[in-house]
Amino acid sequence: MKEIIIPGSKSITNRVLLLAAIGDSPVMLHNLLESDDTVHMRGVLSSFGVQFQKDGKSLLVTPPAKLVGDGESHFIGNAGTVARFVSAVSLIIEGEYGLNGVDRMHERPQADLFAALGSLGVAVKCLGNEGFLPSHYTGLAGKLSQRTVTLSGRVSSQFVTALLLVAPKISGGLRIEMEEVPPSQPYIEMTLEILKLWGVNFTVSEGGRIMDIQEGLTAPAVYTIPADMSGASYPSAWATLRQEDLQIQDYGSVTLQGDEGFADICAHFGATVTKTNEDCSFTAFSSTQPATTFDFSPMPDVAMTGMAMACFYEGDWKFEGLESLRVKECDRIQAMVDGFTQLGITTKVVGDDVTIRGGAYWQTPENLAKIQAAEIETNSHDDHRIAMCFGVLRSALSKSSEIVAEEIFAIGEPHCVAKTWPDFWEDLANWEA
Repeated sequence: MKEIIIPGSKSITNRVLLLAAIGDSPVMLHNLLESDDTVHMRGVLSSFGVQFQKDGKSLLVTPPAKLVGDGESHFIGNAGTVARFVSAVSLIIEGEYGLNGVDRMHERPQADLFAALGSLGVAVKCLGNEGFLPSHYTGLAGKLSQRTVTLSGRVSSQFVTALLLVAPKISGGLRIEMEEVPPSQPYIEMTLEILKLWGVNFTVSEGGRIMDIQEGLTAPAVYTIPADMSGASYPSAWATLRQEDLQIQDYGSVTLQGDEGFADICAHFGATVTKTNEDCSFTAFSSTQPATTFDFSPMPDVAMTGMAMACFYEGDWKFEGLESLRVKECDRIQAMVDGFTQLGITTKVVGDDVTIRGGAYWQTPENLAKIQAAEIETNSHDDHRIAMCFGVLRSALSKSSEIVAEEIFAIGEPHCVAKTWPDFWEDLANWEA
């Protein structure tokens, strides 16, 4: 059985980096994810006075007495969590600062978060299109004119998380009232669990629609970041598709991440999933269950991995709960469909729902020549998850067609995986060895 270790969670890394930065004492973070997004987060926080001391995969975070903006605009690439979380820092920071990113980051909507910050008294100035980065903020230093914020419509869970993370540093705390619970509710639940670890007191009512966060937090001396469950979807899918026994070590008995539910998708496709202490194994592969409809609203970041898997199994597989994929690093629905079309895989898109016709029909000798000449576009998307999904698909196809993976189809700009898993291609080659 192959034994592998995957990187720490990006979602949790950026959450705890911010909490450590605003805490009351230094925190040692273990199993730190070193990626483009987390580097951008540290870079901005450093400019606010936070000190970082790195030691391998561990990082000592020392918060300043108070966060102070430097008046500069900080480049954050295409890091959505950094854009949302650091925008909310304007509620507790003293002084001014700005954020800017790549062109795609300037197309990712922030209007609901900016409106929430504005209702609490933050002066948010959009330097391009209203409701988008680049933007400039004048901080409130934790002193708000009111302590209740109302969010209307189906807001992003990242907007809610951004407010939750800074709420303990607001004088009197913060009450968040939502008209409806966001579709990615597990990400909010993850944030609340992390707040508990930082000693934050809060109440949740109305089925999660109202959250009242009290002022004050007590940082732990040490925190170990669980493995990234979005990242775990790639080796899990790889093992299931190739029917190769695999154990993910340090998977985590308590991952706090909704994307852990992807293991159930692998089980549907025939894997036996066994969790033992901190490890998780995929073995004893059997026949897949019948084609069905999957609702990925609790874990949209791994929906594309599920799509790549469905290509290999007979039937029409429908994927729902994908609306948030339209405004990620790229339009992930369109990017996946474009790639499948190049490979001869039949798809149908109705609104934000995708149906994939799975089976071996597209793996014919006649089509393989076309597949070998294809190039899956990621350079215009700059999307790490699109690249990794097609990397897994390519590896699975290489086994079933007995063609070397590198000779099947090219993946444009493969280095975009550095956003969350810089060594992905090297690791994938080791799985195949």
